[in-house]
Amino acid sequence: MPASLELVKIALQAYGNGDCEIALALADPLIRWDERASRLDGELVWKHEDVQRAMRRYLDSWETYRFDVEDIAEVGPGKVVAICREHGKPKEGAAIDRRFGGLWVVANGKIVSWATYLTPKEAVRAAKEMLGGSIEQDQVKRTTGPTAPPETEAPAPEAPAESVPAEPAATEPPRDRPLTKSEEQKRAARARAKLRRRASRQTA
Repeated sequence: MPASLELVKIALQAYGNGDCEIALALADPLIRWDERASRLDGELVWKHEDVQRAMRRYLDSWETYRFDVEDIAEVGPGKVVAICREHGKPKEGAAIDRRFGGLWVVANGKIVSWATYLTPKEAVRAAKEMLGGSIEQDQVKRTTGPTAPPETEAPAPEAPAESVPAEPAATEPPRDRPLTKSEEQKRAARARAKLRRRASRQTA
């Protein structure tokens, strides 16, 4: 199993068990944590201490919580994409069962970026931009997700798992530079708009 894939898998298993300290022990001291594109209250924070606080604040907002990785793959050197599922009962609001995409960047044996997206396809798109506009299928390395911990309550019926979307030919020009802060903010704003539309449909 590729080293980057194994590193992210271990970190996600620790996160799912509520062990934020263990998850961050595998991360760079300047790790970037970005959940703005997957949740209306998502944050962008940097460095171990602030990221750990953000993780703990989110996990502590649930009465019951379960996090699973349904599929995970390294789509390029140090770029790991996963389909994640979280379900449980928040301390405020109705029960939640949702799937979302994640993108982890590994450099020098440490996780340097941990970002989540509204859908797995958006996570793959972000990875493509980092890889110059395309993903070479012969470089995709896959494995199954971490074994989920036993659940104390009866689990919800399992919906068929999605797979990491197959990559069509790139339709965007290759990107030879990282996203600027302005571009990141625009992407997060678009994702938040999608979240608001989805929330309004659910409450309509």
